[in-house]
Amino acid sequence: MNNTVLPSAEAPVPAVDSSLLTGLSMVQWAAALRELRLTAVECLELHQARIAEANPGLNAVVTPNPRAREEAEAADAAAAEGRFLGPLHGVPFTVKDTLAVKGLRSTAGSPLLRDYIPAESATAVRRLQEAGAVLLGKTNCSEFAVETHSRNPLFGETWNPWDTTLTSGGSTGGDSAAVASGMSAFGLGTDFGGSIRWPAHCTGITSLRPTVGLIPETGLLPYVPPADGSLPAPNSMSALHRLGSVAWLARSAEDLGVLLGILAGPDGVDPSTVPVPLGAALESLDGFTAAWFEDEGTHPVRADLVSVLRSAAEALAALGVPVTHGRPPGLERAAAAFVALRTAEGMPEVAELAAGREDELGAHLHGLLGEPASVVVYRKAAAERDAIRAEVLASMEEHNILLLPVASVPASDPREQSFTVEGKDIPWTELGSCCRAISILGFPVAVVPCGLSEEGLPVGIQVVGRPYRDREVLAVAVALEKAFGRFSPPSFAGPSTSGPSSTSRSSTSTVRD
Repeated sequence: MNNTVLPSAEAPVPAVDSSLLTGLSMVQWAAALRELRLTAVECLELHQARIAEANPGLNAVVTPNPRAREEAEAADAAAAEGRFLGPLHGVPFTVKDTLAVKGLRSTAGSPLLRDYIPAESATAVRRLQEAGAVLLGKTNCSEFAVETHSRNPLFGETWNPWDTTLTSGGSTGGDSAAVASGMSAFGLGTDFGGSIRWPAHCTGITSLRPTVGLIPETGLLPYVPPADGSLPAPNSMSALHRLGSVAWLARSAEDLGVLLGILAGPDGVDPSTVPVPLGAALESLDGFTAAWFEDEGTHPVRADLVSVLRSAAEALAALGVPVTHGRPPGLERAAAAFVALRTAEGMPEVAELAAGREDELGAHLHGLLGEPASVVVYRKAAAERDAIRAEVLASMEEHNILLLPVASVPASDPREQSFTVEGKDIPWTELGSCCRAISILGFPVAVVPCGLSEEGLPVGIQVVGRPYRDREVLAVAVALEKAFGRFSPPSFAGPSTSGPSSTSRSSTSTVRD
C-alpha cells in the first residue's frame, strides 16, 4: 500500500457546522480535523445528525456502525497525545453493502445473506480505517449489485436528494445518496457495469473507477462465506473480478486522488492486483490530447446531455488541451461484448449460495442464474473483449483522454420501463450502455458533473484514460471541476413518510467553489 500525504485543503475551512455538510470535500474535512477546528466525535455527531434528518426520506444508510463513536473517540485520544491516525484521521465514510466489514452485517441486499457477519473486513475497508477514517455504516444497493436502481428485498429502495421520485443510481445508490446529501464525506463501493458512475451522474458528485487490477477485491460479495470466517481470494477467472473494481464516490475530484493513493496495491490475497507506481498528482495538462463523442455507438444520448459534454470538451480546449471530435474504432462493439462475457459466465457464486433457496432471490435474478456457457463460448467472448481493447488502446496513442456521456438520460423514475431518446426507444436496462462500453476495457474512468439537464438535474461526464494512467484521468477531472464548480442538491431535509415525494430542483442549486 502506498504511503499518502494528505494535501492541504483546497480552500480555507471556516468554522464547521451542519450547513457545510454538503459543501466541504473530504480533504477539507480532514484538514479541519488535523487543525483541531473540531474533534472527531463532533464531526461524527454532525454526520449522524444529518443521517437522522435525511435518511428517512432517502433510505441510504441501512446498517449503522455501532462502533463509530468508539472509533472517533480513539482518533481524539490520539490527537490529544499529538498523534494523528493517518491522512483520513476522523473523517466519516460509508461502505456499500457488497463489501465485507468485520463484525457488521454484510448482506449484498439479499435474504440469502441476511445473517452474514464477516470475521474480517474487505481489504479496501481495512485500509481506509487504518488511514484514520471513521466508518458510519453500510449503505443500500441492489441485490447482489445487479440492478441500476438501488432496491432489494431486505431494505427497500433508495431515493435521490435532488428529487425523491428519482433513483440515486445503482448499484452503489446508497453511497451516492449519502455523499450527495451530506450524510457521509465519501463512499466506498464497486463498479462492474457502471455501478459507481451512473450513481455519481444521478446525484451530481464525482467518482473514480480505477484501472482494473489496482485495488484488491478481497471481501467483495458475492461469495460463499468460508466456515473458518476468512475471506476467500477473488477468482481470477471470474468476469466480475476481471471487469470490475472497487471504486469510490466523493464531492471533490481532489478527494478521488487521495483515496487512490490509500487504496492501491496488492494485499497478498487477490491474485489479480498488481503493484504499479502511481506517482504524485499531476499539476499540469501539458502533453494531454483528448477526443469526445456523443455516445458509444449503439444507443443515442439526449441532446441536452450532449450539450453539457460539448461544454466540457470546450472547457478542456480552453485550457490548452488539443480536443477533437470522434469515437475510437471498435467501441461500438464494446457494450455488446460486455453483456456477452457477463452472460457467458452467469452468476455461479449466487447460484451456489441460492441452492435450495432460490425462492428467496429477487425475481430479476432468476434469469441470470442459468447454466454457464461452455469454455469455448467464454473464450470467444473474452477474445472479442481483447480485440476491442486493443483497437481502442491503439487509438489512444493519439488521444490519451476520452470524454463521453455516462448515460442516455439524467436520473429518472425507476418505475419507467423505457425512454424515447432522439427518436429511439431505449429500455431502462440499456440506459448505461456508455458505462458498459468502458467497463469491458478495464481503463481508469472518473465521472465529473459539468452541467445541468433541461429539468435542472446534474449531468456527469466520463473521463477515460489509458491503463494505469489514473493520475492523468484525475488531473483532467480536477481541471473540469475547477471550470464548472462542485454541485450540491437543493436543500433537502428528508420526508419522514414512506414512499417517494418530490423536492424542488432548479439551476440555482448549483454550488460553485
